[in-house]
Formats: sequence, C-alpha cells, structure tokens
Amino acid sequence: MYVTKNEPFFHTAPLHLRWRRAFCMFLGLALPVIVQAAQPEEGAKSLQSWTLAPTTVSGAGDGYTAPTSESATRTDTPLVEVPQSVQVVTQSMLKEQGSRSLSDALVNVSGVRATKPQEALFAQPIVRGFPAEIYMNGLPAFGGTAASIDPTSLIGTERIEVLKGPTSALYGGGIGAPLGGLINVISKRPEAEPSAFLSMRAGSFGTVNPSMDLNTPIGDKVAARISADYQENDSWIDHINGHQWSIQPSIAFQLSPETELLLRGQYEDRNQLEFSGLPAAQALSGQIDRNTFPGASSGQPHTTIENRTTTAEFRHEVNDDTRLSVSAQYYEGKIRDNGGFIFPELLGANPATPTVYPIFKLYLPTSIRESTLDTNLGSRIEALGGSHELMVGASYDRTDFTSGVSNAELIGELDLANPSYGISYGATPQTIVSQTNRYETKAVYLQDQATYGRFHLLGSLRLTQLNLKQQEQGVDTSYHRVTPRLGITYDLTESLALYAAYSTGFRGAFNYNGQETPKPELSRNYEAGVKLAYQDLGLSGTLAMFEQTRRNVSTPDPDPAKAILGYSVQSGEQRARGIEADLVWEPTPALSLLGNYAYTQAQVTEDNTIPVGDVLARVPRHSGRLAARYRILDGAAKGLGFGAGITALSARELTLPNTVSVPGYALLDAQTSYDFDRYTISVSAVNLTGRKVFETYQYLGSPVVLPTQPRSAYLTLTASF
Repeated sequence: MYVTKNEPFFHTAPLHLRWRRAFCMFLGLALPVIVQAAQPEEGAKSLQSWTLAPTTVSGAGDGYTAPTSESATRTDTPLVEVPQSVQVVTQSMLKEQGSRSLSDALVNVSGVRATKPQEALFAQPIVRGFPAEIYMNGLPAFGGTAASIDPTSLIGTERIEVLKGPTSALYGGGIGAPLGGLINVISKRPEAEPSAFLSMRAGSFGTVNPSMDLNTPIGDKVAARISADYQENDSWIDHINGHQWSIQPSIAFQLSPETELLLRGQYEDRNQLEFSGLPAAQALSGQIDRNTFPGASSGQPHTTIENRTTTAEFRHEVNDDTRLSVSAQYYEGKIRDNGGFIFPELLGANPATPTVYPIFKLYLPTSIRESTLDTNLGSRIEALGGSHELMVGASYDRTDFTSGVSNAELIGELDLANPSYGISYGATPQTIVSQTNRYETKAVYLQDQATYGRFHLLGSLRLTQLNLKQQEQGVDTSYHRVTPRLGITYDLTESLALYAAYSTGFRGAFNYNGQETPKPELSRNYEAGVKLAYQDLGLSGTLAMFEQTRRNVSTPDPDPAKAILGYSVQSGEQRARGIEADLVWEPTPALSLLGNYAYTQAQVTEDNTIPVGDVLARVPRHSGRLAARYRILDGAAKGLGFGAGITALSARELTLPNTVSVPGYALLDAQTSYDFDRYTISVSAVNLTGRKVFETYQYLGSPVVLPTQPRSAYLTLTASF
C-alpha cells in the first residue's frame, strides 16, 4: 500500500533507527498488558466454562480447510450442504502466506478481483464480473467504493468468507445488497484463555510494521481483546510514501449461561500520497518511465481515509433449539481526496511532445454516516417428515452520504518519459459541486433450511423497502422489492454432493444523474456444481458453473446535448458466464495444497453507447492460482516451513467501451519460516522473478495502469505467549 509519513523523525531517520524507535515505542505500550495477559487469573477459570461458543469462527482449524460457514446462511452450516459457492480464507492461510491486505488474501479465491489499496477510493471488488461488497462480521458499511470498509490491517482477522453471487435474500444496507457477491471479514473474538502476540515486520521500500494481538480475561465472565497495527513505507513509484494504523478493541460479557454481549470497535486511518495511474497505451509500450509519479512533487496534500466502526452483538440461547441474535453498528467515514493527475479526456499531450502531459489537481471530500440494526430468531424443528432450521429476521439501515468535487485545475506539465519534478500543488481547490444522498433500508426476511434424507433444501425470501433521496437532483423515491433465493443439495455420498441454486441482487442507483427517477440495479444468478468434503483424503472444494445478469446499468443519455451535461439513462445490461474450481488438499498436517481457476466471460449484452460484446473492465477471461505449504513437524528441523505460490491472469480491459487491454501475467511468491519456543522468524517474497508488468487501475474512468510491485522481500519476527 502507498502510505505516508507525517512525523519528521521518520522522514530523516535511517531505516534501522526508524525500526528500533517504532519497536521500542510498541513494546513500551504493549509489555504491561502482555505481562497481565500471560498470567492466568481466577477469572480465567470461570471464563473457560462459557457456554456460548463463538460460532462465527467455528471450523477454522489449523490448516487451509474450513468445513463450515456462517456467512452463507447466518447459521453454522457445513459447506458441503450449502447450495452456493462459498470460499474461506483461513487464519493459517493468512499467516503462512504473509497476507497484509484483502488484495493479498483474495488471490486464494477463484473469480475474485480485489480492490488494490491504492484504488480503494474509486473501485469496488469484483466477484464473478460484477461489483461485490465488503462486510465486517455480517454487517455493511456503505457500498459505493472499497474505501469505506476495506480493512487497513488483517491483524485482528479470524478468517475471510467469500459468498459468490448476489445475496439480497439475507443482506442489505447502505445503497443496497451486493450484486456480484459478498466478502465477509470475520474478526477475532475475546477468549477465555489469555494470549499475546507481538510482531515486527520490515523489508523493501523502507517498510516498518509493528503489530500486536492481546487477549485476556478480566474478572469473572468477562474477556477483552485488542489488536493493533501500524505501518509506514515508501514505494517503488517516485515520491510515494505514507502511513496507516488500525486498532480493534473488543470486550465480551457472559451475562448468564445462555446470554452473551460482545462490544467491538474498529478505528483506522490511512494517509497516503495519491497515485492516479499512468497512461496505459504508452506505459504498456515502454514509452514512459514506469515509476513516474504523475502529480505535484511539491506541496500536494496527502489523501486521508478515516474509518470508525462501533458494533454491539447480543446473543441469547432461548433453549437448546432456539437462538436470538441482535447486532447494531454505527459507522463513520471521512475521506479527503487530494489528487494530482493526468486527464487526457480533458487535455492530452501535444503530438509534438507525446510524453509531456498537463498535470491537474482535484479535491474530492466525502463523509459517510451509517447506522445499522439487524435482529433474527432461529429455531430447529422437526416437521413435515424432515428437519428444519428456520430463521426470521428484520433489519434497518440509514446511510447519509455527502461529497463534493472541485474543478480540475491545471498546475503544470511533466514529461512522463524523463520526469523533472518540481510542480507545486498550491492551495487546495474549492469544491464547486456537492452531492447529498440519503439511503434508508427497512427489510424483513425468512429462511428455511430443510433436510430430507440426502436432500438439503434452502429457501430464503426478503422484502425490502429502500428509500432514496438525492438532494441536488430532487430525487425522493422508494423501492419495494421481494428478493428470493432457492437452492438444493443432494448427497451422492457422505463426501460428495451436487447442488443447484438461484439468487438475486438489488441495490439503489449510486449518484445517478438523469431526468427520470432512477430505478434500482438488479442482478440474478443461476449456478450448479459439485461439493467435495473427503475428510479421510484431506480433499475439499467446489466446482461450479454460473450465469449472472445485471440490469438497469447506467449509460450516457442518447441525446448528445444531455450526455455532455453528464446525464444518464438506465438502459444497460451485462452478463457473466463461467466455470470455477476451488480445491484444497491436505493429505497430512505437514502439507497444504491449494488450487483455483476461473473462466469468466463477462460482457455487455445491451447498451445505447457501448458496443454489445465489449468485455467488462478488470475481469480476466482466465485466472487462477496454485499454492503449497510444507511444514516439518518432527526431527532436528522441526519448526521449519516452506511455501510458494503462482498467480496467473489473462488480459483485462481497462474501460467501457474497450479501448486498451492490459496483457496477462504470472507472478511467483514464496515464504519460509522457523518456529522455536514461542518465537517465529519468517521471510516472504513477492514477484520473486521480478516481472515488469502492469495492473488495471481505476481513476476517474481513464485508461490508466499501475506498475506491479517489483521483487520485494520482508522479514517478520513474532513472539507468542
């Protein structure tokens, strides 16, 4: 990630002094808590008898296989019984692969194009070709971009569950429900056993990254946890630097043997000099310096992202078969986007000097406030000749979104082939256009999971009212939508099942500017496949075929006079078809093998300006990953572990309509570690072969690219108590 360094010492101190200072500060804050956490108290003995199990993380295990998921059905259900492709990135996978961000972790899931931290302001992650949303512990935090909820750090993450296909039957909030899929980041919970984890990571581009995860009982029937992470680093791109921090406190109360209250906080800041991308055609042809910073090298303010989330979860076991769950969340996000960028669509390079570009500045402030409440009651019953797990629930979400944009002001010129930096940013421009939106969602939902012998049936139904108010456009309207979800799984054997499913997506139009009242965006998904769960062989996974359609996509108004003013109509339709495979094989505790592959044909099927058949941006036709980890469990070399992976993608388009595509690539990563006593030394490397390739990049809809991170290595020291 590109992050900044505000503290003067960090600007001038050598790396070894910055590392020493950060580590000493870190230990000074953490050691008193570690000492307390490492000493069990009498309260710990009481806590160990807690009756409410943390079901959100059950089945995580110590390897790469997760046999259950709660995200798919809001109940703790074996994955082999869920009629949907659901993939889990376990904590072991995160740790052993050295994943530091969602984009690092999600390469392990087929058909997912994660948002890179650098483009989080302008893009959402993509699942099966369509926008997906990131949830934290089953609750949303707006869905316009990834910036509002993409976690700054994974230090407090237990695991990540990816639901493929739309999920409107059970989820919604902010601008609506995910159209392409849902990425649910599940946090660690306070536990009865005291523990402490300290880590210091350092490496390429001046990276300094201390982190900690402390868990301790507090008296009788109370446990607390705090996870924290700080990182500062430079970049392979000229002038880029920054910093980020995250702190995640939580406390759990066992109010009675049947009742638990969990309070969480997640407070994060990112501070980074914004990178706006390089003109794709010239970057791909080698005409410009791949490490050029196309902005103001003097005085450009850093872009800041501040996210504050506070959550309360209440669970009560009414009896052995019935459970009440209530979750409430308040989210506040503030983004101050200061961009220095090229804008060929407004003013391009002079043909006589084709690599000399005008540089513009732009200011885009955004503020978001969101309040969410979800409550459901689940019960297991025997009826109609089968067993049923019934759930009825209701949810409410109100999101207030305000944003502004300044003029794009010219501040100078820069030769991207031979940059001579010195452009001054000047004063922050004033906003001239504002946007004030309010989204209010009220919903009730019902679900039945029924088992009749070898058949597992799933039916969900949600009735949603979404009130949309766009102040500047004079829009004040309400949508009412019933979104069903149906699925069936048939057990061929105890370890092999077939499934088929149908699901729908529904969300409001985001910042739609047209002369008609905006319609909701809709999606539907058909899929069928095979589930594997061979416990004796250590083989698990999913093979799936799918077809997804997205309707009411905004396209430019066919009237040129209206289109030039930025008006749109909702006449577009897009479709994605494909096959996916996600497999994990762990024949012994010493070996974990992971493989995934996706063939995705995502294209425009109806539009009034974009040619039908154009490929959706950022979606490769072919993508996949192979990864392996071997652990030495006994003998003189006990504690050693080795891992490697290769991630490959085919070509991807940058924009609609298609103008420039980015060639595919294959990148190699590797990791090794050594565990001794309570300590671990690990080394990880990315782009091990030093490939000089490019990533697709989203910035104001321009055809720009990001140079892939060059060969980099990181050393991590950890201590566990």
